[in-house]
Amino acid sequence: MHSWHAFAGRYGWRAYALPVLFVITVVALLTVNKDGSTGEAVGPFGSTSTPATNTAPPQAAPSFTLKNDAAHGRINNAVLKAAALPAGPRYTMRGAGTYKVLKGTSRVVGHGRLYRYTVEIENGITGVDLKDYANLVVTTLSDRRSWSGHGVSVQRVDSGQVDFRVTLVSAFTTRNLCGYAIHVETSCYAAAGGTTDVNRVVFNMSRWTRGSAAYVGDLAAYRIYMINHEDGHAMGHQHAHQCLPGGLAPVMMQQTFGLRSARTGQLCAANPWPYPSGAKGAPGAEQPDTPANDEYGLGD
Repeated sequence: MHSWHAFAGRYGWRAYALPVLFVITVVALLTVNKDGSTGEAVGPFGSTSTPATNTAPPQAAPSFTLKNDAAHGRINNAVLKAAALPAGPRYTMRGAGTYKVLKGTSRVVGHGRLYRYTVEIENGITGVDLKDYANLVVTTLSDRRSWSGHGVSVQRVDSGQVDFRVTLVSAFTTRNLCGYAIHVETSCYAAAGGTTDVNRVVFNMSRWTRGSAAYVGDLAAYRIYMINHEDGHAMGHQHAHQCLPGGLAPVMMQQTFGLRSARTGQLCAANPWPYPSGAKGAPGAEQPDTPANDEYGLGD
């Protein structure tokens, strides 16, 4: 006690201020960690803006064992790790299982066979700016780097006959529509007659919210990839399994699960567009998935 009085006498009010500041700092740190309002996991995924036209696609290099390298053709744990959902904000796990068409139309864009589509969302989903979501779908499909103008044309409608429905759904509804045999969050194109009575492009809310390892730090670009890839399936495109000549991944590669070609072993660069500016060989060779060329067996 004598030593404390001597210390206090020497340093005055500062002797009492230091312990108080220490306690305040500890309380503040505990509060931040408890509510998750800040931190590394949430930060990279906050942007919902569309990247500028000339923005280069992100570069990524996840490496993992391919499906056909695993014993008996089973999925290797490293594949599942690469396909795991990144950390980030919460998202709607379970919706109502019914859908709402978002009002809005667009002009016909492009040349060739016309695909009419609606933009929809599952009832019960929260945390989505519906205007931004619909605008991103329309602007992506209308972009010269997308499918329109390369043998097809597209038009958003909100009534009448449509070729497919572009729908943002909860994680559990995605599993009902796309399957969940392998426990990895996916999106898909579900053709009428299977799990749905209409042709439905299915965007998984979990991926829309958090993206994938190949696009960590660029959620906006990953959403563009989702739109072009799944709508590509709706227009009849199959998966692609090798890099474009310049090294970019074709948009029909399953980039959600990795960027390595099963045919060549080459690691491609992430790319959200079917016809990226200046790329040769786009949109890339497409083949049916087989045990020899299906890198991941996860079927997005």
